[in-house]
Amino acid sequence: MASVTLEGTTKRFGSFTAVQSMNLAIRDAEFVAILGPSGCGKSTTMNMIAGIEAPNEGSIHFDGRDVTQVPMDRRGVGFVFQNYALFTHMSVRGNLAFGLEVQGVPRAETDRRVGEMAEFMALSHRLDAPSASLSVNEMQKLAIGRSAIVEPSIFLLDEPLSNLDAAFREKMRSDLRSLQRSLKQTMVYVTHDQIEAMGLADRIAVMDNATLQQFASPAEIYARPHNTFVAGFIGAPSMNLIPLKMSEGAATTPSGPLQLDARLQAQANAHRGSELLLGVRPEDMTLSDTGISARTILVETVGRRRIGHFDLGTTRVLGTWERSTPLAAGDLVSLMPDLAKSHLFDPKTGLRLTHGESS
Repeated sequence: MASVTLEGTTKRFGSFTAVQSMNLAIRDAEFVAILGPSGCGKSTTMNMIAGIEAPNEGSIHFDGRDVTQVPMDRRGVGFVFQNYALFTHMSVRGNLAFGLEVQGVPRAETDRRVGEMAEFMALSHRLDAPSASLSVNEMQKLAIGRSAIVEPSIFLLDEPLSNLDAAFREKMRSDLRSLQRSLKQTMVYVTHDQIEAMGLADRIAVMDNATLQQFASPAEIYARPHNTFVAGFIGAPSMNLIPLKMSEGAATTPSGPLQLDARLQAQANAHRGSELLLGVRPEDMTLSDTGISARTILVETVGRRRIGHFDLGTTRVLGTWERSTPLAAGDLVSLMPDLAKSHLFDPKTGLRLTHGESS
């Protein structure tokens, strides 16, 4: 298996910068998701790891070996594309066996591994079927199996589940994680779907505007977003960002004063500037007798959750509770954020304030 390291990696297409100064260290046998909106540079990053694109600046290392100029076919990577890229003139068996035959694996061993992969991917009953006759779900399973069967040291997947129906995506996420753990491959997975990233990855690299925004575990990214982009991108609903004005140490929201706890007060006092953003997850909002005054604009009931939309003067915030929570549009309420789980952000830089926090 192999670790993957990008050092100062930049890719430009003419005057357009697709990836800017990427520094990323992926551990051996780690499952890493590269997550971000369309056009953020995540697929270009994967293409540079694969060798499809060459960086204009910086370097790429596998297990400490510089592979920046090594062609794709000599990097030992497996690649699964969004559009499957199957050999449609071949059977399912032929597709699975192809890479092993190219490697010169003996026939008996090839047959054994094809049978095992077909069973794992629930394709045993389709082994002799033309790959062109498969359903969309079966085609994606075959594409993953064909790349995984040769046991590449690094396995790259570019939005592999985006064309699948919702129920099948959930099963394939589970199968992919099981496959990665079984083969102990280093797996890099590009997606715009935060549910896939949060559910699959050991660590997530969040990208926006060609730049790495945060690289950490799903729990760390959710609980301690590095900046307002990550705070707003991760979570459904995403984190509330409530404007605060500081005057003589006191905080005021658009709908009235708010008493900060000791940690947030110390961060606010250490910050140079009178304006801040208070980041609060919707599930960390409490309906209380005291707190921030708000008017209920909309109430949604989604599964077991009740989602309230509230007007705080010039700001709209969301809160989530159990569906039995009494709440109706037009209600005047008081919202109290769980300050122990809340964060302060600098509205100019977007960065989370970390004064007094341990690293």
